[in-house]
Amino acid sequence: MTQSTPPESGIEQPTVTRHRRAPKGEKRREELLDAALQVFSLEGYTGASIAQVAGIAGISVAGLLHHFPSKVSLLMGVLERRDAVNQKIADEVRTDHTLTGLLSSLRAINRSNATAPGVVRAFTILNAESLLNNQPAWEWFQTRYRVIHARMLVRFQALVESGEVLPDVDLSGLIEEILAMMDGLQIQWLRFPERFDLVQRFDNYIARVDAAIRIQ
Repeated sequence: MTQSTPPESGIEQPTVTRHRRAPKGEKRREELLDAALQVFSLEGYTGASIAQVAGIAGISVAGLLHHFPSKVSLLMGVLERRDAVNQKIADEVRTDHTLTGLLSSLRAINRSNATAPGVVRAFTILNAESLLNNQPAWEWFQTRYRVIHARMLVRFQALVESGEVLPDVDLSGLIEEILAMMDGLQIQWLRFPERFDLVQRFDNYIARVDAAIRIQ
């Protein structure tokens, strides 16, 4: 199931430089990103084509290339928009710099993901495809996970110093576990949507994390 990004957020994403566009052009870009997301969720990056995206959006290939000059730039647009949404959610939930605030932002992102299976499916497929280092999203995902890990580590270290988190917790390992749990639970949910409660599973896990690392 991520994304510019102040270090106080729950899961922060790589900084993206954005340029102001005309409202009409921005609306068309959003329509193209919606269409690309739909195609990527069915075909992945490798199987998707610019023509498919253009057809769904009701625009010519030349018109699409005016907004996104390549298939790679379209892919990056989809990935960056998804993480920007998650960042906004985390910022809206975070009201303090406590452990409760950090864990609440993680829960909020997961709850939002649970309302958008198509988005999560596309992101999961693209993530898996990027494991091949000749894929265009390889470096983006590598950077994404490094940045998320580093910034979450800063937040957890601050909570250790403030006396909220136990000092002997393997913080790096904990963060890796949280990220793996988020990704893994989403795969189970996509595979068994009729019987798998993504929100409840992740909330239960985070409650166990809270109990295990908080200084009582």
